[in-house]
Amino acid sequence: MQTLQNLQKTFALKIAYNGGAFSGFAPQKSLNIISVSEKIGEALQSMGIDSSVLGAGRTDKGVHSLGMVVRFYAPSFWKESKLAKILAPKIYPHIKIRSLKEVDSSFCPIKDAKKRAYLYLFSPHFQSPFLAPFVALERVGQVDKLQKCLHAFVGTHNFALFRKSNSSAKTTTRTIYATRLKRICLSRWGGNECFGIYIEGDGFLRTQVRLMIGASLAVSRGEVEFSDFLSQLRGEKPAWREPVSANGLYFAKVWY
Repeated sequence: MQTLQNLQKTFALKIAYNGGAFSGFAPQKSLNIISVSEKIGEALQSMGIDSSVLGAGRTDKGVHSLGMVVRFYAPSFWKESKLAKILAPKIYPHIKIRSLKEVDSSFCPIKDAKKRAYLYLFSPHFQSPFLAPFVALERVGQVDKLQKCLHAFVGTHNFALFRKSNSSAKTTTRTIYATRLKRICLSRWGGNECFGIYIEGDGFLRTQVRLMIGASLAVSRGEVEFSDFLSQLRGEKPAWREPVSANGLYFAKVWY
């Protein structure tokens, strides 16, 4: 018979992190850089908590997060405030806790997610060394063509040609709810003007967002015809298969 102390609580941890410090979110044992999930798992282990760590997404190496949600378990005597207070300095400075709360034991950060959003920051200009790790250096052509491509993504499509070749997803159909493009001034931080692309959808395939933006920028630069871009979006034939740099991408938000 289990005692009260042995019973587990389920916690949802919202974090922001610098993806440049990690090999990605999921463990990559062949690499020398630790993953985000491993860093959190090791910190929990040092607190006497032996738990799996499951995130709402699996960001690639170099990709950052503004609001990743992570699930883990802990013995029932742990309280939210004390858990957060002890865990926070163990994963700082590359990971920052935004919130931590107890949730129902059935909570799954992947299956329960209603939609997710990514943000991509890029600039055709060289940035300050303090900004360069977080703003990708990417060439852009005609902004109206870029916006036209981003708008074309809205809706339900087969993204088979906008995913990494070794992706094991059961289905390649995804729905994009919204896309937005904004100009951002970084002068107050010693940087130059950059662009921000926001993409919101029901889910994303591996490297999908980076390939979507890469193809859109290629059209803006006149390297790909819009008709060929649409052909790729329909899953007919590839027109552009080069993803943009990972360091400008952020897992922005997840809704439950």
